[in-house]
Amino acid sequence: MKPLKLAPNANTWKKLMILSEKQGPVAMKVLALELGLPEEEALTFLRQIFPVGMGAEIYYQKEECWVDFTSSSLQYMLPVSPSEWIKLHQTLQEVSDPSPVMNSLKQKILENGPIKVVMDLLSQLEAWDQDLSENEQAFVKKMDEMISLKRLVQVTFKDGRQISLFPHKVFHLEGSLSLIAEDFKDHCLMVTTIRDLKEVEEIPSTHLAKATDFEIDEFITAIRSMSEKETRLILKIFNPEAVNLFPDYQFLGKPCMVTNPNGDLIWAAYVEPCEALFDWLLSLESHVEILDPVNFKQEYLSYCEEKIRKIA
Repeated sequence: MKPLKLAPNANTWKKLMILSEKQGPVAMKVLALELGLPEEEALTFLRQIFPVGMGAEIYYQKEECWVDFTSSSLQYMLPVSPSEWIKLHQTLQEVSDPSPVMNSLKQKILENGPIKVVMDLLSQLEAWDQDLSENEQAFVKKMDEMISLKRLVQVTFKDGRQISLFPHKVFHLEGSLSLIAEDFKDHCLMVTTIRDLKEVEEIPSTHLAKATDFEIDEFITAIRSMSEKETRLILKIFNPEAVNLFPDYQFLGKPCMVTNPNGDLIWAAYVEPCEALFDWLLSLESHVEILDPVNFKQEYLSYCEEKIRKIA
């Protein structure tokens, strides 16, 4: 008889699903009926599907053909890279198939996969908390308060310098959490890293800062242009009501948000790629798709791969 050719059509997949759910001994004539094949073709089909001695054992008892399925031994393993895990994780979240097989697959990938491990860590620790000491975190909290109240402060640096200034913005710059401030004497804008600070103390004063929001934004843009690290990031946000669209301590240059005809939000801003920004994107899970630029997307995927590699 001519060997049965396996074609990747709907009928073949249906037969494979029937076999994958079998466990223990089954009479060949019964199995052939379920597969919708003559008994001889069903036997050929089985021999082509299962390697010898693995998954299904064919034997005869009282001149009747039987198949003993041990499908639990067929636990397939794929060498999936971290970026492939991320793509698989995103794809499965968009699938609405309620079948038991799909639910089992989703549970393995979404609930027990390596991406879940990373997300659990991110939910417990803020990115900047992992890098800053308790004193530095206190400085950030103090600066946030002074910025909100528009107060004058005296800053003591670790090298002994003291400056009176108006703090304006705390944000990530060149991989470090930094402060943009206005000098009290000449009202020039300056930038310093939080790690350089030793003490921060409020100064009672009736004076007000002179720098406008526009001047501060232009100052940050100029600093970024010198490092050539700024890029225009474009995202598609699904279900924007469920996510934080404004990452903490990130300067978003010329931000723009529009809605496409499908109801998805297109988010764009000039950003500086850094770990904190990548962690924010990772926290959005399947609610975000990076549209542009391609090199940023690759850098982000590389960061995710490295994060998963450290966990593993």
